[in-house]
Amino acid sequence: MIEVRNLSHRYGPVRAVRDLSFRVERGQVLGLLGPNGAGQSTTMRAVVGLLTPSRGQVLIGGHDLATESASARRLLGYLPEQVPLYLELTVEEFISFAAKARGLSGAPLKEAVDRVIEGCGLTEMRRRLIGYCSRGYRQRTGLAQALVADPPALILDEPTVGLDPRQVAGIRDLIEEVAKDKAVILSTHILPEASRLCDRVLILDRGVCRADDTPAALSKALSERPRMRLVARPRGQVQDHLARNEAIHVIASDDTGLEIELDAPVTPSDVVRLLVEHGCSVDEIRPERKGLEEVFLELVAREDQP
Repeated sequence: MIEVRNLSHRYGPVRAVRDLSFRVERGQVLGLLGPNGAGQSTTMRAVVGLLTPSRGQVLIGGHDLATESASARRLLGYLPEQVPLYLELTVEEFISFAAKARGLSGAPLKEAVDRVIEGCGLTEMRRRLIGYCSRGYRQRTGLAQALVADPPALILDEPTVGLDPRQVAGIRDLIEEVAKDKAVILSTHILPEASRLCDRVLILDRGVCRADDTPAALSKALSERPRMRLVARPRGQVQDHLARNEAIHVIASDDTGLEIELDAPVTPSDVVRLLVEHGCSVDEIRPERKGLEEVFLELVAREDQP
């Protein structure tokens, strides 16, 4: 549905994006992640046609965005990071305006506006001036305008930025619902959000794709040492015995247990055997995977090494 081929872009001498390629099908959510200046914003702007790349091609539903712009753009819904809303209009008036701009009129327009107002949880706000809506409802209004023409491709740039936790949860639920039959590209700096919403993530750094996989697969691939969650008693003796083995590393501790990493060839069975032999009671030992935040930081750190 969305295909990017060998995308590159320069701002003067600076290469913002370097030979980036990826594809997103309907029913898929692709997350673009990276530190500031990594190239996500340039990539998003190129995909929605706000920027002409120095090199490469963007296809939306098989239409080249450069040569078949109108056909390609009809298939796109776009929620920018800063949603350009008309504060003097009501929610319903603004969404109707967006629908007319997408070529809807008459009964289909009314049906589309009613559909997205209900779907985005705006029924009680439909006649309220946008200027008097909370930031969360303004974000929902922005998402509604992106969805009003029912496009098969959806581009969301930092959709939860600046929202409080309750508002974030509401927007995430909406995205999960609408993404079921659309190709979605989501740019975010909130790594737990990417872990929850995205089927795949692209981790960008200095314009280069450092990784492209599912969050779970990235976590597994970068786990050089097996990480385990260990619950055993008595705590003081457990930590003393583990500390005597150079292949067992205690990396975190809380009220319920320990997180440990194991060097080969030590296995979880070896840890249990060690503790039981010294009179400790092992209640639980199970594998733990690295979170996406740790994967992200590790990948970027690797590229910084000489």
